[in-house]
Amino acid sequence: GYIDKIMDGKYRGEEAVRTIMKGKGKSAPGNYVIVRPGPLLSGKSKNGAADLELNQGDAVGGGLSRDELAGVVVGALVAGEVARGTTVECYRSRTATALQPEFALPSGRELRGDTYAALFRGAKKD
Repeated sequence: GYIDKIMDGKYRGEEAVRTIMKGKGKSAPGNYVIVRPGPLLSGKSKNGAADLELNQGDAVGGGLSRDELAGVVVGALVAGEVARGTTVECYRSRTATALQPEFALPSGRELRGDTYAALFRGAKKD
């Protein structure tokens, strides 16, 4: 959060969502999905979900179009329980960038699928 502490503010917002929407009991995931999109790119997707990756751990990012981001959000809704209680970064796989020089690329936490809902298979709960 070096520039006006923007990233710090985003993190505090995410933490508030997790707290407010937390599940009841130890094994219940929260009733939320936090989607961290990369920069929004011009143009529309060519191949939909097949061009995208989700990642977890705030180590990898990249760009995607507005329609791709909308697809990820709808995919989270369609995926239901599989996506609930997760936080993901989303980007086109060919734009994948390590967010810090010391982060590995690939991270080993890439999530891919042929549909937007399938992108959430294997996502770890927060």
